[in-house]
Amino acid sequence: MATIKTASQIRLTSSQKQAALLASNPSNRYILYRGGSRSGKSYLLSYILLMRAISTPGSRHGIFRKTASSCRQTLFDLTFRQVMEDTFPGILSTCLISDSEATITLPNGPDPKNPYIGGAIFLFLGLDDGRRDKILGNEFATVWINECTEVDYDHVSFLMTRLNQKLPQIRNDELGQPIYLKPKMFFDCNPALKTDWEYKAFIQKINPKDNTELQKAWQWAEAKLDPEGNSDNIDPDYLDMLNNLSVREKRRFVAGEWSDVNENALFRQDDIDKHRRDIDISHLQRIVIAVDPAVTNHKKSDLTGISVAGRCSRGDIYVLHDGSDKLPPAGWADRVAELYEQYQADLVIAEANQGGDLVQSNLRSAYGALPVKLVRAFRGKELRAEPVAHLYAQGKVHHPRRPLTDLEEQMGMFGAAAFKGSPDRVDALVYAITELADLNGNGPRPGAIIINAGNRRR
Repeated sequence: MATIKTASQIRLTSSQKQAALLASNPSNRYILYRGGSRSGKSYLLSYILLMRAISTPGSRHGIFRKTASSCRQTLFDLTFRQVMEDTFPGILSTCLISDSEATITLPNGPDPKNPYIGGAIFLFLGLDDGRRDKILGNEFATVWINECTEVDYDHVSFLMTRLNQKLPQIRNDELGQPIYLKPKMFFDCNPALKTDWEYKAFIQKINPKDNTELQKAWQWAEAKLDPEGNSDNIDPDYLDMLNNLSVREKRRFVAGEWSDVNENALFRQDDIDKHRRDIDISHLQRIVIAVDPAVTNHKKSDLTGISVAGRCSRGDIYVLHDGSDKLPPAGWADRVAELYEQYQADLVIAEANQGGDLVQSNLRSAYGALPVKLVRAFRGKELRAEPVAHLYAQGKVHHPRRPLTDLEEQMGMFGAAAFKGSPDRVDALVYAITELADLNGNGPRPGAIIINAGNRRR
């Protein structure tokens, strides 16, 4: 078997050494390194993965970011190669590097004539749409998600199913028995909000999907790194710049701590969490389904927002379901019709700004007798949402105890400068609550069109 005999030349900072101990603890399966900007998180994790690979021929190590291009530019092309050269000078010249596939293979396979066959390999991958099939064909000894705040927990759950490669290391225990490399999953981030999945999992020890207690919570560990602990590797002017940030920015980019709420968002997670309720839909006097159809139907199209909500006799509103998805016109019409039947709804509200005739025909083809109210938006999205956000602040809107995660995450960013894309889920929610609370006044506002109106509830 070919081995790498060069002695490690890297010098970790004291805080990095302390944090690295988490990786050597066999009890820790999921490990988060959080910290401020330039605190050395990516450098440390590159080192940890490199040492795991060198000790375990044949092992596969998946390194992920939100997109393949960002993974290639920041890690494959830069940080990871730098760490390899800092740790073992000259090692890159002995590795098999595929620029087209974004892989690096170590020369530690069992055949000295071709040590790349069966050598440990690093795969630099993205979690973009359409890349799951490529990932499904692999099992990994290590998974690292870089900048994990940018990644949905659905991706995390998916990658957990790929963490299943168990291989012997090149060393044995005192009895001569092989020591196996334990599969581990690593994460790093600049913390943002306490509503983010990584705060729930690593700090609160709850499942981000349903707020239940994590199974084997002791396997989830985290450590904090700070820029000052990495000062030997940072330009002093950069540290001065960090110290001139606002208090909120310092909390994230210097202290590496999560913030309670997004100060610029229109909806507050605290308002949602304080007033969660479960309800039997038979106790609701009225139930509506709101749909905000996507304008286009292709790979990069927005979602079609679909929201189900009801109102009880006291006037409180209950958000029952978020059915938003990327669907063709016939698909979202069928989804609305199915939810209409499932919840025994009274009315469908649909935005008609992008072609009311098409919306009407799609819904009628899915369910001929569907009572539909077409509404044309005359105000901006935030102006329409403000009265609804006020109802949340008053505790008059209730979400189920099991979080509507995707909807609530979008609500938590809506109105903030960092929000990108279309607030499709929120738009549908706003239309549903506006109708139930009659926020436009009594009856339909000018421009609203009622088609086949009816009432099925008793």
